[in-house]
Amino acid sequence: MLKKTLFIALNLLIMLLIVLGVTLWWLPNWLNDQTGHGQSVVVPDVVGLTAADAIAKLDSAGVRPMVIDTIYSNDGRQPGEVIDQLPEGNLPVKPNRIVYLTINAFDVQKVVFPDVIQCSTRQAQSQLRQLGFVADSVIYESYEFDDLVLDVTTLSSRKKLVVGEAYPIQTRVVLHVGSTTIDVNAQHDDAENLFK
Repeated sequence: MLKKTLFIALNLLIMLLIVLGVTLWWLPNWLNDQTGHGQSVVVPDVVGLTAADAIAKLDSAGVRPMVIDTIYSNDGRQPGEVIDQLPEGNLPVKPNRIVYLTINAFDVQKVVFPDVIQCSTRQAQSQLRQLGFVADSVIYESYEFDDLVLDVTTLSSRKKLVVGEAYPIQTRVVLHVGSTTIDVNAQHDDAENLFK
């Protein structure tokens, strides 16, 4: 009985050593194949190219491009131009690696105009600035209450802004504010100069 148990234990030990040996030989080779160990491609620098050209160039280099963000930048960049990439250009990476791209938006970002009528001047300016409007110009008009916004127009075209409509970010606006002490005739000349 002891011989039989010893024989079985020895056979199990031999099988375990064979499995362990095959695993230790096979696993590193399999991992190298799966992870692309020792293989690399150089990421081309595509900042400044159009999105279509950048994607074609990255595809031909053996990496996968992915546009992850668009931002509006009016600092001389063309619409659709690549602004940033990660990883940066001229770095070695493994083949088929994802390269993340940020491109300049094709259109100006727009924001919805809020209801600031009958708000205080300070509150309206704060709310408009937070949304991206430029709200530095104020015209005072005769009204029964002081410091209430009566109307909002664009600085360039004097068009009244409509609540709930979308306007380009950085639109310059003029707040028409009520005042109980304003001389309307003197204010008219100042308003005409503001629009010039």
